[in-house]
Amino acid sequence: MSLLYEFFVAEDDRAAAGVLTTGCPRPVFRDEGIPPAALAAIESLLTGRTEAEITADPRHCAGVAELVDEDAGVAECGVLTVTDTLTRALAAASASDPGWHTEAAVRGLAPVARHAVATGHRMYCLWTV
Repeated sequence: MSLLYEFFVAEDDRAAAGVLTTGCPRPVFRDEGIPPAALAAIESLLTGRTEAEITADPRHCAGVAELVDEDAGVAECGVLTVTDTLTRALAAASASDPGWHTEAAVRGLAPVARHAVATGHRMYCLWTV
């Protein structure tokens, strides 16, 4: 069973949790190959922060909300935070940055991050089974 990841922008954690019932606002970046755990490596590449620093950040993949299938007792989808440092780094990323050409994730996430920075909002990840 694969997971789908959708990266989106919301004003705050409460608004982000709302996508579990309303769907992701635009812009959004969908991908099956970028698990949230990979965000630390991307952030390290773009910022020079160590992965240990990144994973210690309280906004690194912190759970905001989940929808649970009560009958099966398992989560069907959930919302995770993206660090503000990664959001700003992605928003500022350009084709001259290390990894830009080899990291499709950077190219896909950058427009969402730019929207977050421009609106003063934050980035989130919706995962769905």
